[in-house]
Amino acid sequence: MSPPLDPANVHEDVPFEGHTVLDGRSVRKFQIHGYSPGAIFDAVAEELATLTIPGRVTSRDVIDVSCFRKYIAANAVGWYKGVNEVGGRQATNGDLRIVVGGDRCSSWSRLATASAAVYIPDHESPTTRSFVQFNVGVNADGLGVLYIMQGNRRIRDPEGVVYQNQSVFLRTLNISVCDDIWSQLTEDYRPRIDPYMRPLPEGTTFTWRSHSIGMHPANGINALLLKQRPRAKFAITQDSDWISVLKPDDPTLPCASEFLSRILEVYNVCEEDDVVFLEYKPEVLYRNYLTHDHHMSLTLPLWQPTVVEVGAVGYLSREDENFVTLFNACAPDDAIFSLPPVQTEIVTQPIQSVKSNAFDVSRADESTPSQRVFFPLKVGEKVARLYTGPTQHRQFQADNAPTEWFKSNIKNIIEIYGADHNVTGEDLVLITETLCAQDYALFVSACHQEGSVTFDIDVEPQIGQPWGAFLPAKSGQFTSKVSRHGGPWNTVLVSCLRVASNVVSLLD
Repeated sequence: MSPPLDPANVHEDVPFEGHTVLDGRSVRKFQIHGYSPGAIFDAVAEELATLTIPGRVTSRDVIDVSCFRKYIAANAVGWYKGVNEVGGRQATNGDLRIVVGGDRCSSWSRLATASAAVYIPDHESPTTRSFVQFNVGVNADGLGVLYIMQGNRRIRDPEGVVYQNQSVFLRTLNISVCDDIWSQLTEDYRPRIDPYMRPLPEGTTFTWRSHSIGMHPANGINALLLKQRPRAKFAITQDSDWISVLKPDDPTLPCASEFLSRILEVYNVCEEDDVVFLEYKPEVLYRNYLTHDHHMSLTLPLWQPTVVEVGAVGYLSREDENFVTLFNACAPDDAIFSLPPVQTEIVTQPIQSVKSNAFDVSRADESTPSQRVFFPLKVGEKVARLYTGPTQHRQFQADNAPTEWFKSNIKNIIEIYGADHNVTGEDLVLITETLCAQDYALFVSACHQEGSVTFDIDVEPQIGQPWGAFLPAKSGQFTSKVSRHGGPWNTVLVSCLRVASNVVSLLD
């Protein structure tokens, strides 16, 4: 690979020290129909897997995997040809993967068991029943020692050194090629496994049975991504792309289309150098991971800062994350004559100066009119930050009037605006609190090295120019927004009420 992988782009960690046991268990209840008409038996299937690691576990991961994209685009076709035509592995499209992370230990053992119990009722006693149970189990272990050949015998290295070379978990980049490339690859490989070369139906690609894991989610996801970007030649996904959208209540792995539907809520589909890949939507990162130094009640950050008033009734646009104001509850007759105004006063706090106690702030060189703010970055943790100049805080006076007003009028609001704006009652919110700033800086990152990112504040900014800038970091994929000096006072954080199942609550 050129340039070679930068050692600084590899993070090493020790997630487990000493004796560690990892296990997982699944239980499924179902019914079995008997041979006799109407006979139904209750059954329970249980699976259990246990991995025991008596010593330390070391993890190594590539931090920014984008360095592999051009390398994959230049070599993926050759890899598939080599694996099949030279190695005879019968790999199918999507089977090739680049290991970009893993966990190693010096020894391990595993046990996997499966059992099924069928319960047989005792017709003479309604409270008694027997059962028939079936069990199966497999186990294995490994030790990080070397073996040498002595004649025709394989014997253990007499020095007895135990190495930490046993990989127990891998994290991969998963590689698929487009249909046109795969069709040509199959035709080149076909003579080696189909000597009779029987004619195929028109438009049919020659296939063979894969020897790898048939249900790997990345294969189906990559195929759908290539359909979304028909000009791309290659699709690459990380294991973390699909793992991140799994839900705790998923009984099984979702199908590829369901995976993609979830993925598109969180990721952008990108294309570069003939490769289609996924990148986190910065607005989703910002909304889910923001930490700030303002009041904890301000729970909804705006990736698109704009003017939003206390009392605004509206929603976050699915297309661009802009907050769309339909009308203001304090003066609804400007938009809807039939709605009464909310009877609550708005409290406006004095303008607050910059709070810097949460971050590391330092003065730059005396010859440079700037100030620098440092935000810490930790490998493997997504980060979102907000830094502002002076702020203005407004909120409803503390009482139940806004809650009762919203609950009483939500149905009428949906009848008037729902169809035109394609929103439901759960999409709408009532803004109860705002934080506005003229100078603000937003920053998100899903991938970075250990260290910090620097925001360089211009203490003598020019009207219409950014009031600061985020300085380049060593490595990573960052997205930032910086307001221009002298611009409007935009809302950066809000607190709001929403209605769900006829219950009004603060939006977390």
